[in-house]
Amino acid sequence: MNISALFNLSYGMYIVSAKDGLRDVGCIANSIIQVSSDPATLAISLNKNNYTHSCIQRSNWFAVSVLTENISRNVIAVFGFSSGRSRDKFSDIDHITSPSGFAIPNDGVCAYIEGRVISQADCATHTIFIAEILNAENLSDEHPMTYEYYHKVIKGKTSKNAPTYIGAT
Repeated sequence: MNISALFNLSYGMYIVSAKDGLRDVGCIANSIIQVSSDPATLAISLNKNNYTHSCIQRSNWFAVSVLTENISRNVIAVFGFSSGRSRDKFSDIDHITSPSGFAIPNDGVCAYIEGRVISQADCATHTIFIAEILNAENLSDEHPMTYEYYHKVIKGKTSKNAPTYIGAT
């Protein structure tokens, strides 16, 4: 089997944020899809090792920030390659607060979507959270970043917790 065939699937780049009590947490995700429009439903896949994953399981709420091609490398590094267990990721990132109270990075984000988990599926290392979309807003008309752009233009790496991570063969 040639697992590299999966690299031909399309992905975006997102920050999924949640709450740990009053503290904002978040991580980079690339496997997010709209499931339906009526009712508006979203599915996200998160590694069970991500601290954001456990916060979503406890609260059943999250927000998704759609990253643009102009997002800073620092924001990607903070949210993609460090843990919210030991770092307050939003403390050094300029952000706004969504109507439901989620931190949304202020720059390099073209839209956000807030959701309430209505179902979840266990997928070994990951959980797929299915959520009813309760709020969504456009913030800019900048181009959303694709995972291909992240790899080919920014020369970004894949975190070992990403659904698309393939270890050394």
